[in-house]
Amino acid sequence: ANPGTALPAGAVPTISTSYQRDYHGWSPALALNWRPHDDHLLFMAVSRSFEPPTHDDLLATVNGTPNSSPGRPNPANPALPVAAFTTPDLEAQRATTVEGGWRGSAGTLTWDATIYYSWIRNELLSLRDESGASLGAINADRTRHFGIELGIGARITPALTTRLAYTYQDFRFHDDPVREDNRLAGAPRHWIQAQADYAATDSWTVGATLKWVPERTPVDNLSTVFNDPYAVVDLRSTLQISEALSLFGEVTNLFDETYASSTLIVDQARADQAAFIPGDGRGFFGGLTVRF
Repeated sequence: ANPGTALPAGAVPTISTSYQRDYHGWSPALALNWRPHDDHLLFMAVSRSFEPPTHDDLLATVNGTPNSSPGRPNPANPALPVAAFTTPDLEAQRATTVEGGWRGSAGTLTWDATIYYSWIRNELLSLRDESGASLGAINADRTRHFGIELGIGARITPALTTRLAYTYQDFRFHDDPVREDNRLAGAPRHWIQAQADYAATDSWTVGATLKWVPERTPVDNLSTVFNDPYAVVDLRSTLQISEALSLFGEVTNLFDETYASSTLIVDQARADQAAFIPGDGRGFFGGLTVRF
């Protein structure tokens, strides 16, 4: 392998960048289920996981890409870094996870709840620098993932059904010499989605969905820049004309919220970091469904 092979002016070199990595591991798991009642299921599990790095992790480019790096202007500016291949010596990611949960129903109410905790060694992280250029993949020494997933559904009336999904995820470095116990970038701590559907008639239904991230999310692993909270509301309706024909319409982002739906994952961001990926503005959709 030839890590650090420079790509002058963006040209692809003829020098071999082949590499060989060998990974092996095992992933045992033990799970227990208990059904105290026909409508209730309790479960718990402990497992080990093994995740080797991907080809993209093992053959990456830094300082941009071969075709669009800072050093690629024609003629190239020697003061700017050029893209280069790297073949990092990465370890496989390994984790031990314990989880438990409860699925059940009572009358018109259903629920599904899960809680988990993972101790992870050598978590694979794909990083970018403050300019957005790739730094390739690295192994974090130790990280911890704690999460709760909750889903509740209810039929309020014969015509009105509701659904609530809530996710809590607290993903952190553990005693990292640089990142300390910071949260991992890009993972919202709270994610809420609420949905309601109403059958106005036997053939006409209307519904609404709320997607809500109530807390800001770190963009970088050093927790210097954050993505703001946001809430987005969608409306939809369906009209059944016949057994074979129906009309549907939808308004997404009803209140035309300006927000970043996601971000690039950066190790250390600048205040003016170009890492935010905008969400769609208000949109109108409609269509016709025909069943044969």
